Amino acid sequence: MPALSIAHRGGAALKPENTLSAFADAIARGADGAELDVQLTQDGHVVVFHDFRLKPDICRSGDGEWMTAPVPKIVDLPLRELEAIDVGRPRHGSEYARTHPLLEPADGERIPLLAEVVELARHGPKPFRLFVELKSSFTDPTLSAPPEQLAEKALAVIAASGYVHNTVFVGFDWRGLLRIKSLQPSAQCWFTTLAQSWFHEGDPPAEDEPPALPALQILRHWASTCTSPWAAGYDAAKYGGSIPEAIKAAGGDGWFPYFRDATGDSISAAHCMGLRVGAWTVDDPGTMRTLTSAGIDAICTDRTDLIMNL
Repeated sequence: MPALSIAHRGGAALKPENTLSAFADAIARGADGAELDVQLTQDGHVVVFHDFRLKPDICRSGDGEWMTAPVPKIVDLPLRELEAIDVGRPRHGSEYARTHPLLEPADGERIPLLAEVVELARHGPKPFRLFVELKSSFTDPTLSAPPEQLAEKALAVIAASGYVHNTVFVGFDWRGLLRIKSLQPSAQCWFTTLAQSWFHEGDPPAEDEPPALPALQILRHWASTCTSPWAAGYDAAKYGGSIPEAIKAAGGDGWFPYFRDATGDSISAAHCMGLRVGAWTVDDPGTMRTLTSAGIDAICTDRTDLIMNL
């Protein structure tokens, strides 16, 4: 069975990320689904936005002025203020614009509600899966709503829309996924993991985008001592270093690793435990083919144009 083609943030290389125009484009291109990031606003609404704070490179106020640092946190803003922000194009000359040269602007795009994305997805010409990433901070709890609270609200939106069967919940903070499973065991939860090179001896390769050394040392300490706040007691070190075994023990349905960690052996090991495997974020056609040959179940990509033409 071919791997599911999942548009990362709706296909962030081509359209403004996490916007209705991006998700509509993914549907039009025939993608099997889209990954999107959800957070809670100050007044408890589930909105679709990646960063914990408004991003100056893509955010303009209602009068068209680009935002400048310091910018507020999503969790500190009410929905009415977020709805006034234009996220339809990157700031000219910004790093974001430089790294997204193919992006087609869509002025007037706003930060959508999760419910709006579900409504768009349900009217596509074929079943369109939503990989809903629960965005909560396990290093600084002041940056976001508590993971359990976000999980409850996101699940309520999906359930009220009758879309649980076409939704996969993902996230680096496993506490939210565990809350989803406790509330609705039938809900699909694929547990996301950081690049595993971060946890090995030596310096991780630059392409794995490791954090600064102090943060890296803290992450390694947590993982080695089975005290990782994101793992909620299911650190891989408790299971002989096996991430699939940890996820299986936690009651997960799948594993969502960084693509370099989705090797043929690791995919096979996960499949033997009954787990499905999806990889993030793959923008090279050769790597897409390699992962497909290895039996990957889903590929998350910014380049929906490429994956649809493999």
